[in-house]
Amino acid sequence: MITNRFSEFKSRIVRASSWAIGGHVLSQLIRLASNMIMTRLLVPEMFGVIAIANVFILGLAMFSDLGLKQNIVQSSRGTNPVFLNTIWSIQIIRGFIIGTAAFSMAYGVYYVSQTGLIDSGNVYADPVLPLVIAVLAFGPIISGFESTKLATANRNISLGKITIIEVLAQLAGIVLMLAWVYQERSIWALVAGSLFSVLTKTCLSHLMLQGESNRLQWDKNSLREAFHFGKWIFLSSILGFLINSGDKLLFGAIFSSELLGIYSIAALMIGAMQGVIFKLISTVAFPALGEVNRLQPERIKSIYYKIRQPIDILCLFAAGFLFMQGGAIINLLYDDRYSEAGIMLEILSLGLLIIRFGVAGQFYMVCGQPKIMSILIATRLCFMIMFIPLGFSINQHIGAIWGLLFAGFPGLLLSFYYKKKFGILDMRNELRVLPAFAAGVVIGFALQNIGFN
Repeated sequence: MITNRFSEFKSRIVRASSWAIGGHVLSQLIRLASNMIMTRLLVPEMFGVIAIANVFILGLAMFSDLGLKQNIVQSSRGTNPVFLNTIWSIQIIRGFIIGTAAFSMAYGVYYVSQTGLIDSGNVYADPVLPLVIAVLAFGPIISGFESTKLATANRNISLGKITIIEVLAQLAGIVLMLAWVYQERSIWALVAGSLFSVLTKTCLSHLMLQGESNRLQWDKNSLREAFHFGKWIFLSSILGFLINSGDKLLFGAIFSSELLGIYSIAALMIGAMQGVIFKLISTVAFPALGEVNRLQPERIKSIYYKIRQPIDILCLFAAGFLFMQGGAIINLLYDDRYSEAGIMLEILSLGLLIIRFGVAGQFYMVCGQPKIMSILIATRLCFMIMFIPLGFSINQHIGAIWGLLFAGFPGLLLSFYYKKKFGILDMRNELRVLPAFAAGVVIGFALQNIGFN
């Protein structure tokens, strides 16, 4: 019976991984194709402004994150209609709070820019930025109405329709964006596409997934559980936002709109790779480890490394390959205005050496220890705040990007400490995948010598 159950569980993991990887690769190819078109029709400054505006919206979302979807995945009440409806109600309220805060922030940016306190050479002084933030504020309000069926499907490691919904929503946004830019080459094409994608995903979450429809409901026990679980998620999300978007926030203060736009292209390219890893970690590793922890906790160490192995190999190989071929890829896909994104991509690619350890964070979550995630993220944030300005003082924007990279390595020592403490550290498994990095470097180097550049 146990063997059959594990075999069925393994089958679901493989199927879910296939959907997660396949869907994300397709999504990134679509995104890359649209980005290549848009970079030829719009100027780099527009991408710098939209990058900062999105950071503001994302920041507000992360600063109010209670881990509602993660709670549905890990909670024993994750299928209870009362619990789900309460979560949905909280989610709607949160969406309106974020939207209102974004409107206020837009006015704040406008007011400060009018006072002359902002250096006219950086992104924050761009006159269109406040209005872009204000319009994008409708995004979190719309997404607040997303059905909890998405989180329930994730809990069951059933990713097929979730992937289809995400791809369809992305395509809808891109079609509108391209139609808009065909009529008018302005930043509003990017804004309209983003909002329409959010609207499409919200509608499809109610229409395409099975399960009971959500309705407004307020249950005190469900509310108490949500906030008890969410208090550490809240802190981790704030710190996570500062880590994941702190580069753009800091670079926005020292880079011009054009340079930040070029950096955003490099960030987009490495983000495509990181997105595959994050997708696997959040939609496969987290629910899988959660189920093992509930049903067979004695197997969690072996399952942890079985999940880690393909993620490690993918990250290590990609890091080595992109480090050697990042410049060639940028030159192949973009025009000369974005050529400097090549060296940026090569530096950023080494960050994949760190991202692969994200599975450990999901382990701490399912074990009810989200505070460890907060400690690890806070450690990296402290070094980032120190290293980025230091790198900039040494070698301008390239030095700042090196500073961003090096900020991630000190936290690895702390991560190994916690893994040993919780009994999931196995140095043999940690070391056996390292040749994948060398393989990536060798193949990248070989392509250079046969004239791929």
